[in-house]
Amino acid sequence: MKDSIKKFVLRTLLAALPVFLFMAFYATVDPFHVIDPVMSDGHGCDSVIVGVNAGFTSIETYLHYNDQYRYDSFIFGSSMSQNYKASYWKPYLGDSASILHFDASNETLAGIINKMRFLNNHGSTIKNALIVIEVMMLDRQPCEDDILFVQHPRATGALNWVKVNGLFLNAFRDLNQVKYALMPSLCEKQVQNEGIISGIAPNRIGHLNEMYYAEFDSIIAHNPDEYYTPERLKRLRRIVLPSVTPPAIDEDVEAQLRTIKDILNRNHTHYMIIVPPCGTNPRLTWHDLWMMRSIFGEERVHDFSGVPELVNNERVYYDHAAHLISAKCKMLLDSAYHDMATMGIRNPYYR
Repeated sequence: MKDSIKKFVLRTLLAALPVFLFMAFYATVDPFHVIDPVMSDGHGCDSVIVGVNAGFTSIETYLHYNDQYRYDSFIFGSSMSQNYKASYWKPYLGDSASILHFDASNETLAGIINKMRFLNNHGSTIKNALIVIEVMMLDRQPCEDDILFVQHPRATGALNWVKVNGLFLNAFRDLNQVKYALMPSLCEKQVQNEGIISGIAPNRIGHLNEMYYAEFDSIIAHNPDEYYTPERLKRLRRIVLPSVTPPAIDEDVEAQLRTIKDILNRNHTHYMIIVPPCGTNPRLTWHDLWMMRSIFGEERVHDFSGVPELVNNERVYYDHAAHLISAKCKMLLDSAYHDMATMGIRNPYYR
């Protein structure tokens, strides 16, 4: 009897050994930077080419640094918000402002709401907010089954820990993920060939959760033809979509926008909303612009989605995903704050 039990235990352990080895390999490699999130300063070595969930990094950066920096000013949005640098925004806030990029890939309105509630639940007051809402965000739904877009359990509830970690672990079963974890240079080359700038490791300011491309910005500023080569321009040419979409703000979206407004009101937040250009993507409809301005205030919502010199100019984007270069992000930020100052005097009816 004892021998039978020993044989059963031994066989069970042997059968489970590959699973334990796989999990140990996953924890050691940490391909998605879930166990050890990307938060360090520097260039290259702290940047993972494949599988980094920006929403995870945002929340982990907050948890790691907040005791030291006591954040009170936050930049919300998708990757479209990352090139609005803290150094561009801070002059409008004052020297005491402590800024954190609090973005997520393919961010949704629901994701922004969850992040705002997370901040309040952790004792942070949102004194200042810069919210970048591209047109496509208005009807974008959360994607909780993709490792790049699933929300951090701290923002959605502790019960999601098992589901979320199981999602990452299961994704690592893909042989391509294992290959890229062991040989990241192969992935870097593939992503570069697709014309996506994230194939190049960015510079990073850890405590700001800010990524930027110092080398590319320098080339674009001093010799743009060196960056916008014929090959790159060919990749930047996107399918032309309708210039105007149908209205996206229905009752559900309006409720989400009003929830964001309520949170901002409760925090007495000084805030700005920018609707950026997205290459040939549709512009904001007059209905949606009117709705957003009626909810947040005319002087708070600044629509650049249809500016011709930006929408139709391939030389103002880093890549075919329509990430606006940082110099143009600064231009939009400066324009929005200038307009806010004049609108506040000229039109006081949206309150």
